[in-house]
Amino acid sequence: MTDLIDSINLRQMRSGAAVKIYSLPGGLSPAEQASLDVVAAQARGRRILDIGVGGGRTVEALRAVSTDYLGIDNSPQMVEACRARYPGARFELADARRLDLPDASVGLVMFSCNGIGMVGHEDRLLILREVHRVLEPGGVFLFSTHNQNCPDHDKGFQFPQFVVTRNPVLLGIRALRFVWHTGVSLVNRARFSRHDLRTPEYSVINDYCHDYGVMLYYITLANQRRQLEAAGFRSQAQAFDLDGRPIAEGADSTLSSIAFIARK
Repeated sequence: MTDLIDSINLRQMRSGAAVKIYSLPGGLSPAEQASLDVVAAQARGRRILDIGVGGGRTVEALRAVSTDYLGIDNSPQMVEACRARYPGARFELADARRLDLPDASVGLVMFSCNGIGMVGHEDRLLILREVHRVLEPGGVFLFSTHNQNCPDHDKGFQFPQFVVTRNPVLLGIRALRFVWHTGVSLVNRARFSRHDLRTPEYSVINDYCHDYGVMLYYITLANQRRQLEAAGFRSQAQAFDLDGRPIAEGADSTLSSIAFIARK
């Protein structure tokens, strides 16, 4: 299933539309900012690895913590977009499953925007082990993941959002876009949903993101913590909700996404 997921997701992430979306101005999400605030003092001046850097949304926030920064992505188009946007920073085409970095050489790793969910189960476990390998003792891994307990996980087909306006020209443009995105979504759903995999431990499903053009990994908070421990990270990784509020130990969550701080 690895090759299948790669072919579907990489096709989307290497498209001009995806590069344009991920290159839009914007900083960290509240959850990402909250988790970075917790570890910034510890990571200051240490080497930072930014996995799945996309169009560079995370670059400024991380380089404010340390200029010893490396951003990587497995989309050549995303890497080129980052190099053009931040000529003073270092970016490389690389695969998180096979990091070309020495053991214990990085102080902080970030994998933002649920990016770790773009691979299948075995590859996800491999990424966790690779991140653990390159982290210094006491180093931290910041990432977010789709939540298997969220309502969207079990929803059927979702139509694109349509906002009505009294402006007839704008209404016509929105109507055309709605028809276009609905058509693309229906075609992608028909092509990819047959590959859905749902287990008690995790799911890999054809998600509505990018007009149903991707396969994404979902996992519960408790199971994600168990995965981290199995990869060698300390137990009870800190978790945050979408607004950056800590999720109490022992509590569960039905939010669409959960952010984590995992420590080596």
